Amino acid sequence: MSIIEKAVGKLAAEDSAEAKRHKDLSDAADHGETFAESADTGIGAVQQQELINDSFESDVKSSDFETVDPAQVDISFDELNLEGILSRHSGRSRLDEEYRMIKRPLLVKAFSGNNMAGQPLNLIMISSAISGEGKTYTTLNLAISIAMELDRTILMVDSDLAKPSLSRLLGISDRPGFTECLKDQNLDLGQFLLKTDVPKLSVLPAGTRNNRATELLASNSMSARLQELSSRYSDRIVLFDSPPLLATSESSVLASHMGQVAVVVEYGATPRFMIKEALQLLHNEDSVSLILNKSRDDFLARHVGGYGYGYGKGYGYGAYGDK
Repeated sequence: MSIIEKAVGKLAAEDSAEAKRHKDLSDAADHGETFAESADTGIGAVQQQELINDSFESDVKSSDFETVDPAQVDISFDELNLEGILSRHSGRSRLDEEYRMIKRPLLVKAFSGNNMAGQPLNLIMISSAISGEGKTYTTLNLAISIAMELDRTILMVDSDLAKPSLSRLLGISDRPGFTECLKDQNLDLGQFLLKTDVPKLSVLPAGTRNNRATELLASNSMSARLQELSSRYSDRIVLFDSPPLLATSESSVLASHMGQVAVVVEYGATPRFMIKEALQLLHNEDSVSLILNKSRDDFLARHVGGYGYGYGKGYGYGAYGDK
């Protein structure tokens, strides 16, 4: 027999053996048997399934904890260049420290406080007596400061449905949001949340302006949405930028749903009688706090003193006290 004939015969024998092997595998699969070895890779079938499962679990875990890609964010605070807003890259400025003092009592109460009013304590409304006291900037800075917490996430909601200053400031006035969610309970609220370049901070725009905002905020739909927002994530703070208390009826209605209310007061500008009148609209006094805004350096020197951190000139936010 020639060398060529021997080679042809060997190939034919190998083909026959391979065909029989595939047939055995196919027959075994039909009978529900598990082979210890794969015909193609030599890896056990059980091992193959474990590798597939490991790969799937790895994908899920990485998606759960993925970092924010700057190219995919909806709102970039770095690009907005808003004056007086905390930078996520700083850490020891006077402004940072003042907001640390402001947020701490709110966080402690949100997750370990006594819920006397029955409303979720992680729902916090930021308001003021009149416009121009800095409540929207306070909301922004407080949200960024809370986002710096290691074990907290923050959702910022523009709840001024008639005059959405937060949405305008962030350049998202044309985006659908809170109004649409209140009008249609079948809508998925998650699809309206916008990512920012601050990790763990999301924003819900006000949405389409609505002249019947008070009725929307007092509706059963509002109660259902707030329950959804407060309970979806156990580590979440939901911060609401609301209209001034003395300017509209919406704020007092919104406050009735809140676990906590923080009222911004402009130092040296807001008359005392207006502050008192605004606070009288808030029925649960135990849940109300004050944030003194735009205070001068001489005021801080008298009440805080030179502590020695060497902070630079700040914006005067942060004197915090109970009502």
